[in-house]
Amino acid sequence: MFKEAKPIWIESKKKDYNRLCGFLLKFHKSEQSDYELNVAAADCYQCYLNGTFLLAGPARSAKDTFRADTLSIGEKLRDGENILVFLVASYKVNSFQYVENDAFLQAEVLCGGKPLTCTDKYTLAFDIPEHVQKTPRYSFQRAFTEVWKLDAGYSEMLAGERVANAREVVLQEEKKILPRASRIPAFSELVPTVVGSGSMLSAQAYENSEVLNGPQFLQPTKIFKTFAGNKLECDLYEEMRGLKTVSFDYEVNGGTLEEGLFQLFDFSLDACGFLSLEVVAEKDSVFYVLFDEILRDSDVDPFRLNCLNCVKYVCEQGTYRTLTLEPYTLRYAKIFCAAGRIRVERFCLKEVANPAVKGAKFSFADEKLEKIYRAALNTFAYNCVDIFMDCPSRERAGWLCDGYFTGRVEHLLTGENRTEHDFLENFLLPKKFERLPKGMLPMCYPSDHPDGNFIPTWAMWFVLELDRYASESGDLGMVERARHKIYALLEYFSAFENEFGLLEDLEGWVFIEWSKAAEFTNGVNFCVNMLYALTLETVGKLYRDEAALQRAARMREKIRELSFDGQFFTDHAVRKEGVLTPAKDTTEVCQYYAFFTETATPERYPALWQTLLSDFGPDRKKTGRYPLVWPANAFIGNYLRLSLLERYGCGEQLISEIRGYFTYMADKTMTLWENDTDAASCNHGFASYVLCWLETLNQTKKKGV
Repeated sequence: MFKEAKPIWIESKKKDYNRLCGFLLKFHKSEQSDYELNVAAADCYQCYLNGTFLLAGPARSAKDTFRADTLSIGEKLRDGENILVFLVASYKVNSFQYVENDAFLQAEVLCGGKPLTCTDKYTLAFDIPEHVQKTPRYSFQRAFTEVWKLDAGYSEMLAGERVANAREVVLQEEKKILPRASRIPAFSELVPTVVGSGSMLSAQAYENSEVLNGPQFLQPTKIFKTFAGNKLECDLYEEMRGLKTVSFDYEVNGGTLEEGLFQLFDFSLDACGFLSLEVVAEKDSVFYVLFDEILRDSDVDPFRLNCLNCVKYVCEQGTYRTLTLEPYTLRYAKIFCAAGRIRVERFCLKEVANPAVKGAKFSFADEKLEKIYRAALNTFAYNCVDIFMDCPSRERAGWLCDGYFTGRVEHLLTGENRTEHDFLENFLLPKKFERLPKGMLPMCYPSDHPDGNFIPTWAMWFVLELDRYASESGDLGMVERARHKIYALLEYFSAFENEFGLLEDLEGWVFIEWSKAAEFTNGVNFCVNMLYALTLETVGKLYRDEAALQRAARMREKIRELSFDGQFFTDHAVRKEGVLTPAKDTTEVCQYYAFFTETATPERYPALWQTLLSDFGPDRKKTGRYPLVWPANAFIGNYLRLSLLERYGCGEQLISEIRGYFTYMADKTMTLWENDTDAASCNHGFASYVLCWLETLNQTKKKGV
């Protein structure tokens, strides 16, 4: 992949968490030719050309395997000398966003295919003291918060005109480098509107109440890596707790923020990108950028998503242009001057988005559907970058099941499956996954799971996604590469098959969806077994395995016998004195699993199908019909329901329910959400699947059906 470049880093400690290093390459543009930049790094990098942002990456890959970004840069070069500055972050902690790897940078510039400059043992490397290293984690799933201490030389550093603390370069072992199939993101700028201003206090006493409601991430444990609280250079969590809004006014004050004042910005949609600021500090100053996807009580709650949604800046008097190292997701941002006086010259979001959405068009003459369509496009753009992500905010993780849905959207919009290729390949590259049972796939990847947690049903979705990917892309080679892992997965599940051939008492996090169904996973869960029967059938078709097809058929017959109570499919069966006995617990989502997996069909269960059509859907919580059937949530129940309406040609009802499920989401954030409320992520990749239903409706309309 690289012609002459070597992987390099500086001398560092084993537990050198959250290290940011700079590297500088110089070269001359002396002829009209093709100039190409190739770069790979761990964990992440930004590249500046002559002081201007050029590129960020990389595309993530499996542990000890890396993808190279390639960018044509000829049109961006100036005559004579050009300077590339790379900022490379190494986190060295377990997270869902990156798999833990040894840090490195490997980069080169080619002119007409010949190397002009490249990383080697003579490359200039340097520390970046403006970046505060010992800060809290951003979330359980991602790495560290950002705190910056800026001085007048910061911009000079980005331009390669000043280097502080030069470091000796250490050549690293050769890396396994793969090409990036996914598109280079679009880094366009999104400019917000100032919608309010007010006053705040800092360093206030606060009630000792919980504001973070998920897994703890503020202190290290035996299996969770972060800085101990007493080792922090900046305890951003404590500082955030001490911030208190005193007054708010929709009247906007001027561009200058005195000590104690803030401005509230609205980006008009829930977008994702690097926070970009041009700020004049009229005296030594401290300011915070707090942000979130929504407002709560007309204010930004930076803890809502169980994250620390805040970037802190400490700066000497001077003028600064800054860009955060990591992308963040927000509709609203609040810039608060805690000390000194600043003037915000320009504030924007440098988006990290899939460029494929730019040419997408919608042809329905329906304002609500058009708005939902745009919201789905936004959702796809921010979640399909280098891999398929669940959300671009809290996790940025490559989750199975989510990818099944996002993958079809990629093919719809681009006619290709380039991101999906990398997403699926990442699961195939490792020979084994540390701390997971033999044969099991991780629930999300590339990531680390030192607690050994996994979702057995998500591994089944890998098989279903592979099948859809192969049918769309024609990539049968990927199917063959996956053969060993898929049969190892079936071998794992075989240990849980009971006397009826059904899976019973699975280990791990047996996830059905975010609803009451999560409480009915003990014993023989029928949603799980319906999905497993479909998995076996898919394996049988992919690999011409007649035995797998027969097992799937037998499972379906037994599920129908045990689960269907004459009106609905019940969720699970449990042992009573050793006898497997169906329980009465019944959920809406179980009905959708039954039809989605073809354990049930409208022909086989016409009464149930008609009940689902007429009495269930977005209004059921209001009507209160069938109170003993627990309601479904957005993921995955509502999506299975709408997929069934698409499958069985219920076009008018599909249109109505798309409006019912998604209009309020599009109105509020111009994106689509993880749940049917705004309590969690408001920008979730699978939700872009709405585009597929709308396209089906569009094609049906064109055919006059």
